[in-house]
Amino acid sequence: MRFRMLLVVLLLVAVAHADTLDEIVRLDREISVATWTGDTMWFEQNLADDYVLITPDGQTRNKRDVIRGLVRPGLKMEPYETTEVQVRVYGDAGIVTGRMQQIYSIGRTRYKNDLRYTHIYVKRRGRWYLASAHTTPVR
Repeated sequence: MRFRMLLVVLLLVAVAHADTLDEIVRLDREISVATWTGDTMWFEQNLADDYVLITPDGQTRNKRDVIRGLVRPGLKMEPYETTEVQVRVYGDAGIVTGRMQQIYSIGRTRYKNDLRYTHIYVKRRGRWYLASAHTTPVR
């Protein structure tokens, strides 16, 4: 009887872990679409209030800075998907690493970024938020 109970508990834990992984992967996919579509509402709802982004040149941006940057006049971003994505969960924290290749223009100037990224998600009040991000150029 105890063995069966242990199996049930382990199964429930495995299902909960899989649901958590799915939720974090979903959010990490959504941020790409929200970025190239300029979906400021997504960022309002899914970035932690104390969010910090570390840019490829070492500068920091908070939640307000990121949202303002999405509506920058003349900014046009091409759709992109992330690759090489790995997810790890540690209780109420999740870490996602991956790679993204962004192509965008500001006015008539075109840019291309090949970046590795780290996203740190935290669970607060029963839901996941992106708390921090760091990007590094691939050389």
